[in-house]
Amino acid sequence: MNRTPQLQREGQALWLDYIRRTILTDGTLQRLIEEDGLRGMTSNPSIFQEAIGETEEYDGDLKALVEARP
Repeated sequence: MNRTPQLQREGQALWLDYIRRTILTDGTLQRLIEEDGLRGMTSNPSIFQEAIGETEEYDGDLKALVEARP
């Protein structure tokens, strides 16, 4: 059961305290916004570090940046 409408009636906004590249690329974030009423996202240094440092999702882009440096 989606309780977001009840939260919105109470003047609350649903925020996501999480970040992963895949939620941007696979449509999950769009679905959360459109179907579940997500209104914002936040993160903190430990979540950001985990998203970048403990997955391989950014490895290709980071490697390209390093290789492009003069």
